[in-house]
Amino acid sequence: MIGLNAGLEVARKALAAYQLALGVYSNNIANVNTPGFSRRTPVLKESSATVMSFGRVGLGVDIASVSRMRDKFLDFAYRKETSALGRYDSMEQALSEVEMVLGEPSDVNLGSALTEFWDSWQELANQPESFTARNVVASTASSLASALQQTARRLADIRDDLDDEITGSVQEINSIAARIAALNAEVIKSETSGAEASDLKDQRDTLLDQLANLATISVSESKDGSASVFIGSEALVERSTAVPLSLARRPDGGVSMAAVMVVNGTRVFSPAGGKLAGLLDSRDNIIPRYMAKLDEIAGGLVESVNAAHRLGYDRDGAAGGDFFDPAGRTALTIRVSSAILDDASLIAASGDTTVGNGDTALAISDLRLEGLLGEENATINDYYSSMIGSLGVESSSAKDQKATEDLLLGEISSRRESVKGVSLDEEMTNLMASQHAYQAAVKVVSVVDELMTSLLNAM
Repeated sequence: MIGLNAGLEVARKALAAYQLALGVYSNNIANVNTPGFSRRTPVLKESSATVMSFGRVGLGVDIASVSRMRDKFLDFAYRKETSALGRYDSMEQALSEVEMVLGEPSDVNLGSALTEFWDSWQELANQPESFTARNVVASTASSLASALQQTARRLADIRDDLDDEITGSVQEINSIAARIAALNAEVIKSETSGAEASDLKDQRDTLLDQLANLATISVSESKDGSASVFIGSEALVERSTAVPLSLARRPDGGVSMAAVMVVNGTRVFSPAGGKLAGLLDSRDNIIPRYMAKLDEIAGGLVESVNAAHRLGYDRDGAAGGDFFDPAGRTALTIRVSSAILDDASLIAASGDTTVGNGDTALAISDLRLEGLLGEENATINDYYSSMIGSLGVESSSAKDQKATEDLLLGEISSRRESVKGVSLDEEMTNLMASQHAYQAAVKVVSVVDELMTSLLNAM
């Protein structure tokens, strides 16, 4: 039967429900600037009604749950774009460093060293009897070899730095995976006991966002509240167990490089996106590609100049030998013959044994016009210019891709925040509404109390 006691019970339920609501909204307001916080919303439901002769009568309000406001689709989109941004960001940084190494545009770079080298041979052709011109040829050749060596060493240093970053990224991935697995264990324990685990899930989602920057991931949440994480088809976290990536050393071009391994170190793995993918692409493809181009330039120089030099004659009329050391055919090993560095008179400038003849020097100078490199038989200078042009296009493309991903990520982040973020105006409105409802429930208690007092006095 509906009576005063039932009225008190209705008021009691209302007080409990709106007291919880006040706490939830107050917590939202308190965490308005907390990174990774997802706002909560109290979900209220009508209490089961009682059946009377004239119909069903409600018995107040119950607390159904406290919902954590997230959108799984937006989380997926956010992490996808975070991975893409991480990849292009690391590639753009690597390409920027390559541009700095090659020094374009600049007054002092490999291009200018090549020009000075060819010009010195032209000058020697004009003054074949000059010791000064010969010394200039030896000096510019030595400077060109040093420029190639220095450039190659600096590119190798960039590659070594990228290798160190790859090692650090794998260690960071494993650290995050272990923390996610630990949080999974706490979430399972909390939710199986009936307790709300929103704070733990917020921490886990923050870690998942950080992980997405390092590698492309997919996340699957189970009924027990745990989240399984995959990198490609490889499991990284399964409920409360982390399956860490491992590192192995492998030879690559005479140096040792880190290889990312999965399945207990039995298989090499390359992620599809994220910072780690960008680092691997930069280390294994971008840097080696430009190192190979430098080696082709060095090899072309050694082969063509030596071939022409051997056809000439030095200042004493002796047949010319190798101008560059034939053992050094890469950018890292190219060097002028030690004999020529010791005695510039051994430079073969003449084409007919006479001191005043400069035909061989002119022929070497004209090598700048001959197609020697690449599939299109480009000149050495054109090949180098093409390499710089390709670098500029590739770097610009990476910057554009990064800017595009940054814009997309910003838009998705804004939409995501509209779901999970705290709006002070909205929370204050909800807080005031709950406060008024709470005060009304208190008023109901007061009215029922007065009625009970009147009833008792009447008896």
